[in-house]
Amino acid sequence: MTIARIWRIAAREALAERGHPDGFVAAITFVATLILVESLAVGPLAAGQPPVAAALFWIAMAFAAILATTRSFDRELEDDAIDAILALPGGRDALYGGKVVALTALLALVALVGGLLSGVLLSLAIALPGHLALVLVAGVLGLPPVIVLFVTLALRLRARGALVPILALPVLVPQLVAATNGTAAAIVGDATGALGWTGLLIAFALVYSVLGLTIVPTALE
Repeated sequence: MTIARIWRIAAREALAERGHPDGFVAAITFVATLILVESLAVGPLAAGQPPVAAALFWIAMAFAAILATTRSFDRELEDDAIDAILALPGGRDALYGGKVVALTALLALVALVGGLLSGVLLSLAIALPGHLALVLVAGVLGLPPVIVLFVTLALRLRARGALVPILALPVLVPQLVAATNGTAAAIVGDATGALGWTGLLIAFALVYSVLGLTIVPTALE
């Protein structure tokens, strides 16, 4: 079954990351560095404003997700494991789904560490921590379907490291806007706004997951 293969690929990805956690370490380091540099660039007072702090966090998360996904596929190409996966019945769907599941789990850890770091560095007072957690979960769910899709489409291209951000980031703009506004709403205590943006993020995640499962098998043929 394709679902069983998806979980098998996700578990394989988790084991590979556990043995060589370069993707996770690189993502955490990138998020921490980018948040710190951006906060210094705009100034501590401006960076501490909820909309600015939320924007800094989600921009860092988007780039960290691209970095981690690219590294994950590089690992598959280095040992030619990807050809064996694609040769399986339903392997193309399983590859996409497994990578999305694995990246979602990794980004959840990155978001946890990055969120704590942002709160400490920017001295944020969070009015609605429960709502903030919902926004973070929805935002994390929305990034992998888009990023894995574009990394897969650019998989065989020599310049994919440069192409993926150029292709993925414009598509991610609505999600980044929703995640930023939802996060800012939770920080300042706007429960209705936080829940509304959370629902929109979940809708984005569902739409792009279906789109990815539709496009990827054809693109990999």
